[in-house]
Amino acid sequence: MAKFNLDIYIPYMGCPCGPSSPEQDKQSEVFQETLLALKNKYRDDISYMIYALNLHLQQFKARPELARILQNQGKQGLPVIFINDHPAFQGKYPGLDDLEKFLSSMDIVHD
Repeated sequence: MAKFNLDIYIPYMGCPCGPSSPEQDKQSEVFQETLLALKNKYRDDISYMIYALNLHLQQFKARPELARILQNQGKQGLPVIFINDHPAFQGKYPGLDDLEKFLSSMDIVHD
């Protein structure tokens, strides 16, 4: 079982065949590369799930924190990333260094 579980809530996940925002695609691509690097480095200690508002409304409703963010900030408050059910990042995609710093502060992942 993974020591480190990420739940990632994003505003939109499009169909690969459909149009999307170029800026959003770039941010998403960079973050996907970050997730792959994290998974490659920590292997079985890392697991993650990505939920999109347009596809996974029930998962958003299950977290009261997300309802407050969406009510107060709208979609601009996303993405929101929970690490082991603790809110960790909100409003932008973190880089690999940011994720590793957070993990170290939680004393979950050891090199």
